[in-house]
Amino acid sequence: MKKCDLCHKPDKVHYRVKSIIHKEWIFCCKECWNETSKQNNYSYGGTRKSR
Repeated sequence: MKKCDLCHKPDKVHYRVKSIIHKEWIFCCKECWNETSKQNNYSYGGTRKSR
């Protein structure tokens, strides 16, 4: 399993996002995505699923 770029917890699904705080693309878990998606200039770039 891959790890979240923010909390470093392993998970099967991550969301590729960027925002005013995270100017480069990052992969985050659903828990971190809930907070990141509320930030200004939020952009969603896809979903990564572990095999």
